[in-house]
Amino acid sequence: MKRYMVFLLTVLLLCLGVFVLYPAKTSGPVQSPHETTSPVSTGTVPSSTATPNPLLPEDISTILDKDDTVPVDTIPSSYTALVNRNYLLPSDYIPTDLAEPNIRFSFGYRDDKRKLRKEAASALEKMFHAAEKKKIILYGVSGYRSYQRQKQIYDRNVAIRGRSATDTVSAMPGSSEHQTGLTIDISARSVGCRLDQSFGDTKEGRWVAKNAHKYGYIVRYPYGKSKITGYHYEPWHIRYVGRSVATYLYENNLTLEEHYGVSCNKPEKDTGVDVEEPDKVKYATPKPTKKPRPTASPKPKKTEKPKPTKTKKPKRTKKPTKTKPPRKTSAPKPTKKPDVTKKPVSTPTPTKEPAATPTTEE
Repeated sequence: MKRYMVFLLTVLLLCLGVFVLYPAKTSGPVQSPHETTSPVSTGTVPSSTATPNPLLPEDISTILDKDDTVPVDTIPSSYTALVNRNYLLPSDYIPTDLAEPNIRFSFGYRDDKRKLRKEAASALEKMFHAAEKKKIILYGVSGYRSYQRQKQIYDRNVAIRGRSATDTVSAMPGSSEHQTGLTIDISARSVGCRLDQSFGDTKEGRWVAKNAHKYGYIVRYPYGKSKITGYHYEPWHIRYVGRSVATYLYENNLTLEEHYGVSCNKPEKDTGVDVEEPDKVKYATPKPTKKPRPTASPKPKKTEKPKPTKTKKPKRTKKPTKTKPPRKTSAPKPTKKPDVTKKPVSTPTPTKEPAATPTTEE
């Protein structure tokens, strides 16, 4: 029995040694639990044409407070790119998607200034159409302007006025928003289709200021903010930035500079205009005052009718006490009549005897 048990134990030990010294072959290397396998390439490249997620939500106020600013956007092709006297566009930037919007223009000839970038042109058509429904007729005056065209305008004015004077009436090349293809000057027949500061006080100008943000546009150079923007008040100059940003700026009364937390810090006398023909610009005299937005007057409260007050009956007055009649006074004694004086007896005056008249004889 003991021999049998020793034999079994020896067999078991031999088997164990065989498994340890000669492990079973596997079909592949054993993968460590900490290692990860990479997918096998199939020879196809992932598509890069997928529609990107929007950079901003529909309502930008959900991520920004009024006092918040965002990093300055300096990408030339961006809809929200900041372009002014301090942030210039490169000389070789030309938008690749320029198109002519189907709107009224103040001129009939063919020109690049009839063009805008495709999305801005489509939004402008919708805005002009909505205005027309309200009997507001708007006209395009000047849209896209290339760097070379802006340089011609600037150099011509320098030759006539000098550089310092030109900077107050014309934008330097690269500092004009018209080069973005996102800006257009508009006007109306009420001001002769001119670029006139009084346009802001017309029914057309007021409609634009109140409704442009609904179509992604802002009045780029509003009144009272010339020191910040570096340009005079231009109620005709509208810029496409997209509906969410435009609505946020409108509701918070901000310029694009304030949105990015920057300022041109230009004195009023040194600010200029961003137009093609500065000599035709008409300034308001005096400059328009900033009009407060009308606030609804509170409805007068109904005045309650006064409740009738009960009047107390007057108390009866006591009858006056009888007064004793005055005592009778004795009649005064009659006074003696004065003695009657006798009239003096008049004594007749003696009459003279008549003188004898002599008798005459016959």
